[in-house]
Amino acid sequence: MTPQTMTITRDVQLDLDERQVAIREVGISDVKYPLTVSGIELDDAASQCVNATLSLAVSLKKELKGIHMSRLVEDLLDTEAKVDFRTLVALLGRLRAHQEAETATLTLSFDYFLDRQAPVSGKIAKQAYHCRFEGHVEGDRLHFVQSVVVPVTTLCPCSKEISAYGAHNQRGYVEVSLEHDFDDLKSPEVKICLEEVIEQVEACASAPLYPILKRVDERFVTMQAYDEPRFVEDMVRSVAVKMRADKRMDRWTVKVTNHESIHQHNAYAIVRGEP
Repeated sequence: MTPQTMTITRDVQLDLDERQVAIREVGISDVKYPLTVSGIELDDAASQCVNATLSLAVSLKKELKGIHMSRLVEDLLDTEAKVDFRTLVALLGRLRAHQEAETATLTLSFDYFLDRQAPVSGKIAKQAYHCRFEGHVEGDRLHFVQSVVVPVTTLCPCSKEISAYGAHNQRGYVEVSLEHDFDDLKSPEVKICLEEVIEQVEACASAPLYPILKRVDERFVTMQAYDEPRFVEDMVRSVAVKMRADKRMDRWTVKVTNHESIHQHNAYAIVRGEP
């Protein structure tokens, strides 16, 4: 079919709306897009191509009927598929300016892969960590959140205490969210990377998870977990202590969820705080 030339005589989105209802956020969600992400690792030069899922939104004044949805995608394309903290802040600025909106909001989630080495055999393989960025800009104020989910092993102290031999363990998931507030958009800076958080969390577990384990590694990890039992309460408190001692964020949240191996339910605990 041959495309036909069309003349648009009226853009409905530019109509006035008489209902006098301002909209906090309107935009697009579940946008799948390949991006090269940096700023996750301790190595500042490290980057990785990820399959990202995004949402992009702006506010809408009460007198306007609608936004231009296509402009949200256009603004994403202007990142040239490379993102870090600074480019995300710039993207928020473009979203707001392009729609002449008061606020702009975005979320970006993806799996990031880091090398993990088995403790005895030394075998190395990639392990996925689910990461998420959230940003909201209004005026000169920026609210930015870094989040990561770290899988770990926890072994039940009560089970170890009451059993003649052995103890039940489970896979736990530790979600850490770090909040940052800025009053000046000219030079905002986030000084902590998610790889640091991952290492802090894994150090609090009964044992880390590994993408590959040989028999000698399996023996080591099993005994390591047995020697370091953790309730879900122990886990969340230990991570919270590390977050509380770190002054590089304004607020933080730690949530630990254990997928219990001998119960139908999960166990969870949450701590929120400030440094």
